[in-house]
Amino acid sequence: MKKKKTRNPLIRRIPRELAGDWKKYLLVSLFLILTIGFVSGMYVANESMMKAADEGVTKYKLEDGHFELNEEADQTLLDAIATGEKADVKQYYTDKAKRELDEKFDGEFEDKFTDEFDSQFKEKFELNDPDFSAVPVNLSENFYRNEEEDHDGDGVSDGTVRVYQKTDDINLACLMEGSFPASSDEIAVDRMHADNVGISVGDTITVQGEAYRVVGLIAYVNYATLHEKSTDLMFDALKFNVAMVTEDGFARLHEKMHYDYAWNYVTEPADEAAEKSLSDDFMKALLTQVVVADAELEDYVPEYANPAIHFATDDMGSDEAMGGVLLDILIVIIAFIFAITISNTIARESSTIGTLRASGYTRGELVAHYLSMPVIVTLVAALIGNILGYTVFKNVVVSMYYNSYSLPTYETIWNPDAFIKTTLIPLILMFVVNLVVIARMMRHTPLQFLRHDLKKTKRKKAMRLPRFKFLSRFRLRVMFQNMANYAVLFVGIFFCMVMLAMAVGMPDTLGYYKENAKDLMFAKYQYVLVSWEDEDGDIITTKEPDAEKFSMTSLLRKSDTLDEEVSVYGISDNSQYVKIDDLNHLKENEAYISASYADKYDVAVGDEITLDEKYENQQYTFLVAGIIDKCQSIAVFLPIENYREVFEQDADAFGDYFSDTEITDIADENIATVITERDITKMCDQLDHSMGSYMSYFQILCILLSAVLIYLLTKIIIEKNETAISMTKILGYENREIASIYLLSTTIVVIVADAICVALGALVMNAAWKAIMYSYSGWFSFVILPAGYVKMFAFVLIGYLIVMVFDFMRIRKIPMDQALKNVE
Repeated sequence: MKKKKTRNPLIRRIPRELAGDWKKYLLVSLFLILTIGFVSGMYVANESMMKAADEGVTKYKLEDGHFELNEEADQTLLDAIATGEKADVKQYYTDKAKRELDEKFDGEFEDKFTDEFDSQFKEKFELNDPDFSAVPVNLSENFYRNEEEDHDGDGVSDGTVRVYQKTDDINLACLMEGSFPASSDEIAVDRMHADNVGISVGDTITVQGEAYRVVGLIAYVNYATLHEKSTDLMFDALKFNVAMVTEDGFARLHEKMHYDYAWNYVTEPADEAAEKSLSDDFMKALLTQVVVADAELEDYVPEYANPAIHFATDDMGSDEAMGGVLLDILIVIIAFIFAITISNTIARESSTIGTLRASGYTRGELVAHYLSMPVIVTLVAALIGNILGYTVFKNVVVSMYYNSYSLPTYETIWNPDAFIKTTLIPLILMFVVNLVVIARMMRHTPLQFLRHDLKKTKRKKAMRLPRFKFLSRFRLRVMFQNMANYAVLFVGIFFCMVMLAMAVGMPDTLGYYKENAKDLMFAKYQYVLVSWEDEDGDIITTKEPDAEKFSMTSLLRKSDTLDEEVSVYGISDNSQYVKIDDLNHLKENEAYISASYADKYDVAVGDEITLDEKYENQQYTFLVAGIIDKCQSIAVFLPIENYREVFEQDADAFGDYFSDTEITDIADENIATVITERDITKMCDQLDHSMGSYMSYFQILCILLSAVLIYLLTKIIIEKNETAISMTKILGYENREIASIYLLSTTIVVIVADAICVALGALVMNAAWKAIMYSYSGWFSFVILPAGYVKMFAFVLIGYLIVMVFDFMRIRKIPMDQALKNVE
């Protein structure tokens, strides 16, 4: 007869251990469930929404890029551009110059102009580019108007709405609610903007004085985020809107038409590298075709460089990566807490372990037994967390994204990465960390366990302490005996403090820049003109006494990670707005730069900077002569005379006006744009709207996290010293005095660690912020106000004070006979 296998009695200890310390395991489980659930929900939501975005490229006919001309192109120019071939620029300039100067050169024109052309234009237009290949494209009109929007009917402009005609050719919109416009008085607006400002289907809004009835809420495929310009650091869903009207509804509008053309490649590129190559070649061809047509290229944005298309998906991807890293860090910290707890348990139960080893239990069986608790807790928490991730937390994350981005509708899909990263990886981390610690503890012989001889080194003399009072020396002993626990506590506080630095610093940063926006502007109004001359060739002037002429153009600072747009200013002599004492004494190649430029790219006085033309093969090198603090943008400043020489302009040329009062005597058609305080604060307003409320919740989360970590570690310290605490009670010490020994020791450590981690957390967050900002156009520094540092310190201390109450109650419950039970 086959002998029945005996069940391992150690298995029956597991439920009793769970029941015996259920508070600790419940607390750890809840925290793991919430963290894993949220990260799992983020993975599921991201994957589902990213798939919807990928499918939308084809479904909604996303452009491969767009460009804008100063005037509507005729069919001949459009056909030429669509071929992707370069125009004969040399012949164009030759014919043009010959018509104008043939009489002057009197037959010697050909040779003289050919030499002049080769020296000035050959390289500029890259006519002999062996790597160039023609890039045929399909073009579609994507005209729009920027109009003033009044959505609350008070007669005051609430922002800008970019209005497109309804089309089936390119850049379609996903209908989120209602219907598309069908008559001249109907309009469909961006869903996210509508949610932010309180527009609903059925409302009436005013667009440049014309009333439209809102019939639908939409999400344009090329406006996943509402970036007004491709160079904007942050989108603006509060004061910028995109909308759709019918052809008749479009004809009711009055502002300047923007002749925007979208293109799609005839042969789709295989990847982003191939797409960039095609875009570069197409831009070279486009520029030559525009030049020979006597037109001007106003804007050129390939799809891969369009933040309105990619900002949302890039941000979701970074959120997913950050969530995974934070989860892994938290798992490792909790794993070490488990490991310390189990080490103390093994030390306390060493006699029992020695007996079991002597009775035939193998080292592997005991390792498996002590390893079972952290693995079981993590597995249960991961399973419950994933269930909540696919249900509750997925909806939370989706609502967060819909609050910030104009995303299309999506369907939830199964994400195996969520299961791997939120279940398998946490289990592996928990298993490995605890296995290493437990296996090392189990290397001792049965005799060593029976004798409680578990120290690796021979007993040494006690460390000689200063001649403090008895209780002070006692506290020092407690600190030295628990250095390992305090080391993990320090790491946990540091982890919390980095998150607190973001939760506290983000509102501080936004508040600082909103309050100081006026100080970061040269003037209240900055008028950018279409040209310095009107249609009749007369210089555009104003009678406004505050107005001051200046010039501005945009160049590129090219790098491997980002081609950033840099504003180059030409400043008038003795400017009342841009105050630079020695500006007029600068040489032609010398310039001042903004503090933002210097901070972002670590540029100092005496360095050289090189900038490139946007659409031409031409570079400019400047020697940095000084740095201007009163400027938020990435900018370079020249005397206006030097500016005209560098950019080969007429002696009286200018392009813009500074003014502290509104200019009303320049026709609207002569003004390209007006830069006001709103352009400085819109990024802060949007970030505050998108993330402000979440930062408050995040601060509370950090307090709870620090409290949980401190609770678990102080619980270990008290449990480790239960016998000593019991003995002090036998000797007549009161609970208050005992608490002053053990709790005050921990309090000192927490306060010191808290203070150090405040500084370290701010440094780490500042470095992380810089790394993040390097990948975006623009710059603003991370700011934590003095009150913010106090809040960071106080939040962790609040968490500890909550824990201290429970620790004091735990000390009171330790009986005096505990010491007598463990006398050996």
